[in-house]
Amino acid sequence: MTAREEIQELNDHLQAFPKAEDIFVKEQQWLKNHFLPLMSIDLAEITPEWAGQKVYMLCPFEPYEGYIGDNTTKYHNEYTAPNWLAFRLTDDNKFEFLGKEGYFERTAIHNWDFDSEEEEAIQEMADNYEKSKENVAKYGTLVNVRYPEYKGELNRKTFLEILGGELEYGNWCSTIEEEEYPKAFEMKIEDGKDDDDVVFDISYQGNPFYLVAETGAYDWVGAGDNIIMMYEPVSRIVLYTFDYS
Repeated sequence: MTAREEIQELNDHLQAFPKAEDIFVKEQQWLKNHFLPLMSIDLAEITPEWAGQKVYMLCPFEPYEGYIGDNTTKYHNEYTAPNWLAFRLTDDNKFEFLGKEGYFERTAIHNWDFDSEEEEAIQEMADNYEKSKENVAKYGTLVNVRYPEYKGELNRKTFLEILGGELEYGNWCSTIEEEEYPKAFEMKIEDGKDDDDVVFDISYQGNPFYLVAETGAYDWVGAGDNIIMMYEPVSRIVLYTFDYS
């Protein structure tokens, strides 16, 4: 699948800022407290065979430090682990979270302090998200949240850094190498033909995941790092991990 880089234009298949209530299944609307929805992606952009299947690039509020899920291992299951979480795409293109609510720290389960420094950082992310919405409406493109213009020109950012293509090695791979990934999945990294090549084998019940897209959360909300989203079309599982460089 051919990769496209630095996506700065939207189209019928790539839409910015979908409504959170339209993304999550009705039984899990509490997920709106944990994610900012950046884009909807019709998978026709990846391959025509997947046309009509729509997935969502999500930016989690957590973590403040470390990996998402680091401090909630008691509530992990086979689909979640530190720096990994998964959804199933329903037939009507909704996301069903395959983990437990306690995976997230920002809940009453963990006595989250809504007057904390961590919550202040989350509110800043939410504010920057609204600024990015306004900027896209004004300029027609994503721009730097703090400095929309530079020397009289738009300080443009990318909606997606990569769309389709192959996974690339990065800091996110450490949890695979240390076998700290969700156990519902098989994950291996092997040497490629060339010295600097690696081959990823990430699958569910023998069926491989494919890279959908990567984006930098900081381009959208002024915080966070790279979001990596993969898809396995047989089970319709959408798998997320995050690269903190």
